[in-house]
Amino acid sequence: MNEIDRSGKQHETPPRRVLTDEERRALVEKRIRELRRSKRREQRRKNKSRRTAITALVALLLLLFIASGIYNLATSGEDEVYRASELSPSNLTDLEELVMARDEVSMPAVSAAAAILVDAATGDVLYEVNADTSLPMASTTKVMTALVTMENSSMDENVTVSEYASSIGESSAWLDAGEVLTVEQLLYALMLQSGNDASVALAEHVAGSENAFVEMMNARARELGLGNTCFANPHGLDEQGHYTSARDLAEIASMAMAMDVFREIVAAQTYEIPWPGHPYPRVMENHNKLLKLYPAATGIKTGYTANAGKCLVASSRKDGRELITVILDGGESYWDQTISLMEYGFNNFALVEFAYAGQPVARVEVGDFPRREVNAVGSEDLVFTVRRDRLASYGNATINCLMWVPYPVNAGQELGYMVVAEGTLHESREPLVSDAGRSRPNFLTRSISFVGSVFGLWWKGVKWAIPGI
Repeated sequence: MNEIDRSGKQHETPPRRVLTDEERRALVEKRIRELRRSKRREQRRKNKSRRTAITALVALLLLLFIASGIYNLATSGEDEVYRASELSPSNLTDLEELVMARDEVSMPAVSAAAAILVDAATGDVLYEVNADTSLPMASTTKVMTALVTMENSSMDENVTVSEYASSIGESSAWLDAGEVLTVEQLLYALMLQSGNDASVALAEHVAGSENAFVEMMNARARELGLGNTCFANPHGLDEQGHYTSARDLAEIASMAMAMDVFREIVAAQTYEIPWPGHPYPRVMENHNKLLKLYPAATGIKTGYTANAGKCLVASSRKDGRELITVILDGGESYWDQTISLMEYGFNNFALVEFAYAGQPVARVEVGDFPRREVNAVGSEDLVFTVRRDRLASYGNATINCLMWVPYPVNAGQELGYMVVAEGTLHESREPLVSDAGRSRPNFLTRSISFVGSVFGLWWKGVKWAIPGI
C-alpha cells in the first residue's frame, strides 16, 4: 500500500503486523487495569475530600458542644437572687367595704392589772396592757392542768382518789378517798366546779405525784416558750413561785381550745357525777358567768384568790372568728372588761386573707440538668387580723422569693418571705418555705439532661438563624 507525502510523492508503506489473539487480550487487560487505577485514584480523591469535610464538621460540632456546655454551666442557677412580686388578699373586695376612719374605732375600757385580747386563729394580739408582767393567776392555772392531763391520758382511764387529794381545801368537788372516777369526770369537776381536789387527783394519776406533775406543767410551759410562767401547784392556790402573764396564759388557752374535748367541757353549764352513798349525784356548775352574760361566749375559766384577785380566761365566737381574752386582777368589773374587749375585737377588726398554709404564692426553680420547680408557701396561714382603720396598708403584700436554689431542697426549707403593711409601724415579715423536697438526680439523668439542654440551645440558634422554621 502506497502513501502520498506532502510533496506529492508516493511511498510504499510497510505492511502492518496483525496482532495475535493473545496479544490483543493482553492489551485489553492492560487498558482495563489502567482504567481501574485511574478510577481508584479518583475515588481516593473524593473520599479524602469527604473525610476532610466530615472531620471539619465533627470538629465544629464538638467545638459548638463544648461552647454550649460552657454557656449552659455558666448561665445555670442564680446566686441568692430574689424576685419580687405583689399579692393581693383573696377577700380584697370584702375588705374595701370594711375600712373605717381612725376616729370611728371604739377603744375598750380596761382597768385590770394585766389584760390581752388575741385572735385564736391567727395569734394576732388585738389589745394588750402589761401582757408580759408576771402575776399570780389563781384557778386559771387549771387550764394548764387540763392541757397536760389531756395530752398524757385518755378520757376513759380510771382514777382512784387518794387521801391527800380528797383533803385539798377551798374549792372542792367533794371527792372521797378511795372512790374511782374517770379522767373525763374529773376534768369536768376541774374546769366547771374548779375542784382543787380534782386537780390533785388528776396530777397523781398522770405523773404519780403532785410534784412530778408540776414538773410536767413547767416542762410544757418551756416547750411553748412561755418565759413569764412558773407553776408551783396544779390548782392555783397562792404559793411562792406560782405565776404567769396574760400573754402566756392566752397561749395556754389557745392550745387547750384546739382540743375538742376541752372545748366541750368548758362550754358546759352543768355536769353530773355519781356520788356513792348519796341519793343524788354531784352537780358540777360552771363558775364562768360569761356563758350567760355574753351570747358569743364559749369558755373558759375563772379564778380568784386574795393575792391574785379576780381573774378570767375567756373565749367567744362570732361571725366565724374566735377571740381569747385574759384578765388578771381585774377587780369587780372583770366581766364587763372582758365583754368590752370581746366587742372591741369583733367590731373593729377584720381578717385579711392572703393565703392559707400550703397554698402556693410563688414558684422557685431548683437545680440544673434537669431544672425542676417547687412551690413557695406559708409555713402558717398568711392571714392577719387587722384593725379596720389600718386596712388600707394591707391592700397588697410583697413576695420576695429566690429565683433559683441548688439541689437538694427539703420540704419546709426557707425560700423567701412575704412583707405586709410595709413601711408602717405594723409591718411584719412572714417566712415562705418549700412545699416539697427535690433530691439531687443521679449521674445518668443529669448527663442526659445536659445533652438535651445543649441540643435545645442549638435548636434555638437554628430558629433564630432561619426565621419561620
